[in-house]
Amino acid sequence: MKKTIFKTTVIIVLMIWLSPIFAQNQLTGTVNYHADPGTPVPEVTMQLLDMSNNVIQTTMTNDYGEYFFDSIPNGSYYLASSTLLDPGEVTLQDAFRIMMYLFGWYDFTDYEFAAADVNGSGTVTWTDYFIVLINYLLQGQPFPVGDWQFQDVQLDFMARDFGVPDTAKVWATGSGDLEGVWLPSGRSLANVTGQVSNQVSLSSETSEIEITSNYTELISGFNLNINYPSDLMTITGVEGPDGNLNYAIEEGVVKIIWMDESEKAGSHVYGDHLCTLLVNLKVGALQDQSDVMVLQENGMVLNQWGVAAEGVEIQLPELKSGEFTTIGTALTYPNPVINQLNIRIDSNEGTLFIYDLSGKLVQQTNLTAKNSGVVSINTDQLNSGSYTYIMRSDLPNQENITGRFIKSE
Repeated sequence: MKKTIFKTTVIIVLMIWLSPIFAQNQLTGTVNYHADPGTPVPEVTMQLLDMSNNVIQTTMTNDYGEYFFDSIPNGSYYLASSTLLDPGEVTLQDAFRIMMYLFGWYDFTDYEFAAADVNGSGTVTWTDYFIVLINYLLQGQPFPVGDWQFQDVQLDFMARDFGVPDTAKVWATGSGDLEGVWLPSGRSLANVTGQVSNQVSLSSETSEIEITSNYTELISGFNLNINYPSDLMTITGVEGPDGNLNYAIEEGVVKIIWMDESEKAGSHVYGDHLCTLLVNLKVGALQDQSDVMVLQENGMVLNQWGVAAEGVEIQLPELKSGEFTTIGTALTYPNPVINQLNIRIDSNEGTLFIYDLSGKLVQQTNLTAKNSGVVSINTDQLNSGSYTYIMRSDLPNQENITGRFIKSE
């Protein structure tokens, strides 16, 4: 009888001691975009890891953003979340909101802070602002931190009532998306449209094309992506309301972005005149050729409060080729050239422009009277191929000079 009592006591003690180790727990929850229950995120891979970074279980959220883990031993864990879905759209409004935070005029929620920290430094600084504005919106570069951010969730399971699961809600955000508008199928951002207005006749002389709109109120920023006929014209510069305008020129597309970065943003620039393109007729363009510029759908004009204005129409001109005034010629040597091109002309007070075959300006040199006779141009940085040069004189009654040369290796 004593032995039986002793065995029973040992078994009970072992069960009490081992029960926390072998206890089975459950975890359920949802993943919502910006913690909004109305915007669940499906197809999120959820990993349950112990504190040694060992993966204990893996599951995926359903169409309602729900996930479930079963049979979890007692212990400490954390959740790691990821998805291959496209994140929310990042727009100029998001960059504006980061700027307002940096000026101390806007407070972030946890998920807004995570969205704004696009370089993953753990802080939000002007570096993050310029990564969103320039690297991402203007240049199309990905965010250093990746596309998605999810809430950090740590769990500590002790003994639980059988059949009663723990719950953990997880917020998600796309990097850079402070506005928090996410649709699995994407959304239309056609806030601005383009309209053909007047006709501009292009020549070898620089023409100024005014980009205007029907929005005459105060603005705090804009970004425009404009398709232009690269076989008809070259763009040599873009001028904006102040020094905060940035632009990038790709083959047939000019991307323009401007933000009022003063602490009184939206207080002094109006939307009727946005910027000025400096353009030239492309060398070799056909006579009497005409074409139009086309505005891409992802443009935006921000009103004085940093919100996208609706119903904005951008006036773009019809373009027509005129005549080149360049009729002079010059002697160039050596041709082909390797590292130094010499151009022999009589008078050199002006500017020398060099264009590649696509019409892109690749080099510009300002000339003075001391260059008279022979101009020497360093061509080390040019790729192999054919180039056109134009020397536009600053002197009265002086013709422009044009010519071609070949760069060899």
